[in-house]
Amino acid sequence: PTRRTRRLNDTLLTDIVLRDQITQTLTSYFAENETDDVSDMTIWEAHKSVKQGKLIQLASQRKRETSRLMTDLIDQINTLETQHQVKETYKELLEARKQLHTLLLKRHLRHLRRSKGFFYLHANKGGKLLAHILRGQQQPAQVYRLKRQGGTSTQHPEEIAKEFLNYYSSLYNTHKQ
Repeated sequence: PTRRTRRLNDTLLTDIVLRDQITQTLTSYFAENETDDVSDMTIWEAHKSVKQGKLIQLASQRKRETSRLMTDLIDQINTLETQHQVKETYKELLEARKQLHTLLLKRHLRHLRRSKGFFYLHANKGGKLLAHILRGQQQPAQVYRLKRQGGTSTQHPEEIAKEFLNYYSSLYNTHKQ
């Protein structure tokens, strides 16, 4: 089994607050670790791990917040739907549904971007992706029904084999021995 590599959640870089947190973390890292006894190369290599750790922390924090918000919205929609049958809470119900739709749309767009990137990377290469796509496009190799010369059709494998034998022997003018 291949080892999965962690991928960067690119939506983290578009959020200004999270970008400021990453910048602040890296600034404090370099301020604490720039000493004469540690080489610049070691500091630079270690900063990659610090940056990756901070990004993982922020991504998991955002994922927890999003899933919590989604479950809260689903619960709110369920309660509003039951209340809507009794009293007028239609506007609140629509607003909650709209927020849930926005969250689901963001998730869908992220998955779409990721799959587009995957197909872009593997489009012109022969490999598992191409084999999987071509496997679905192959015609079935087995003949289940055959129309005879007389116009009748058959489904029996022995009769289908005889028809193929007759056709190819007449095609190549071979005689049965």
